[in-house]
Amino acid sequence: MAFITVPDIIRAKKIAKGLVSGKLAACVNIIPSITSFFKWEGKIQEGKEALLTAKITGNNLEKAKIWVLKHHPYELPEILYIRIDKGYDRYMQWLRS
Repeated sequence: MAFITVPDIIRAKKIAKGLVSGKLAACVNIIPSITSFFKWEGKIQEGKEALLTAKITGNNLEKAKIWVLKHHPYELPEILYIRIDKGYDRYMQWLRS
């Protein structure tokens, strides 16, 4: 699973649709409004963002990362992966297909 933050819902939908239509992710959920605090260029920043959770199989991780980097507006986008080893069997089969 990949966690990707974006500045707004418009970009969230663009990236989500691109990942799914390009067969790079089986499913992408959008959490439309989060507040992020982070240090950037020596200053504490606060910003509103959207969060994507993308279900991506291991063989698509690199292709998905390249696609996101090409379409993401941030200079340094957050793209984090968490390995999912177990889940509901039928869902996991669907995800792999």
